[in-house]
Amino acid sequence: MGFFSRLAGRQERPDAALPFLSSNQADQVRALVRRAFAEQGVEVTMHDDRAVDDSGGVYGLWNVATACHEDERGPAAWPGVVDDHVRRILAEMAGPDPFEGLTREEAAGRTYVRLFDESSVPALDDYPHREFLPGVVELLALDLPESVAIYGREHADRLGGCTTLRAHALRNLEALQVDAPERIECRGGGYFHLLDDESVYTSGKALLMPDLAGSLTGEPPGELGWLLSVPSRHLVGWHCVRDARVLGTVEGMVSFALAAYDAAGPVSPHVYWSDGTAYHQLTQHDEDGSVSIVVPPPFQAVLEQVARRG
Repeated sequence: MGFFSRLAGRQERPDAALPFLSSNQADQVRALVRRAFAEQGVEVTMHDDRAVDDSGGVYGLWNVATACHEDERGPAAWPGVVDDHVRRILAEMAGPDPFEGLTREEAAGRTYVRLFDESSVPALDDYPHREFLPGVVELLALDLPESVAIYGREHADRLGGCTTLRAHALRNLEALQVDAPERIECRGGGYFHLLDDESVYTSGKALLMPDLAGSLTGEPPGELGWLLSVPSRHLVGWHCVRDARVLGTVEGMVSFALAAYDAAGPVSPHVYWSDGTAYHQLTQHDEDGSVSIVVPPPFQAVLEQVARRG
């Protein structure tokens, strides 16, 4: 199901902690989580975004809520989805370290880069990371049959080092098969391409720009650079700047990024522009909750150039 179809189906007031669900839906998930833990002999105290057991163990609700939200069978399937999720989490906690016994050769084929909102990662310095966009960081992830494990510094050092693992991760991202991008027409003129796929590594495809644009659409960026939006782990939007349609495209992508950031696995609500050497953030959130567009001097020069072209 495409992003815009999912968005159109959401009409009730969104939940504050799990904004891709309505408040009623989120409360339903919380109740199911509490019941599922109780059935496994674990009593938990429920909070808006997490469950906490008697020993202080914390279980985030984002992933299980996402699994419910993305199940096309609807709320009738949620009890089973939650039960499976809780059983899997408890089994993984009782099981061995996923990095234990892993060889460098095995790691090479199972390592990816995932993008995260920098503010969403607690104790960020405990993990090898790099800034990709302002406010967005890359973390190394080990792909597991039912989940993902994030590399700590010890894991990365033992399995070849951050630089080598990142090179493997980029090759794996390049080979990752995803759905073909859609072309989204903007109401004010212009358009952008949207990659929308169920893989949790989809957003990492943004690291492959500008080659990604050329390989998927046959339209590589030129000297004027490109716009980029990575609102969630499942979405990448881009536009190769060529003419004055960039103005309508910026407005369209700003609206898209804000709406999609409320979906599962948020990464960034902003729109960025790259000249091929660095990314510049084009949006900022003001204190009153509104969004304004910021035009850095290099992008202003691009706008003046396309205006002269007509």
